[in-house]
Amino acid sequence: MDKQQKEYFQNVKHVFAKDATGIKVYEELKNAYQERSSFSTDALEMAFKEGQRSVFLELQAIVEAK
Repeated sequence: MDKQQKEYFQNVKHVFAKDATGIKVYEELKNAYQERSSFSTDALEMAFKEGQRSVFLELQAIVEAK
C-alpha cells in the first residue's frame, strides 16, 4: 500500500468512525445502501444504483477493517 492510499484510508476512517456525527452519517449510509436491491427493469437505473452501493461497500470495507 502506498503513502497516498494509506492516507486515504486514514481519512475515511477519521470521517466516519471518530465522532458521533460521522458514525451517524455512516449508519445512515449503511441503512440506505448496504441491503438495498439494485435491481430495476431500466438498465441505466440499475447501473446507477449498483454504483451507489459499490461506493458504500468500499467505504464499509475501510471503516470496518480491523
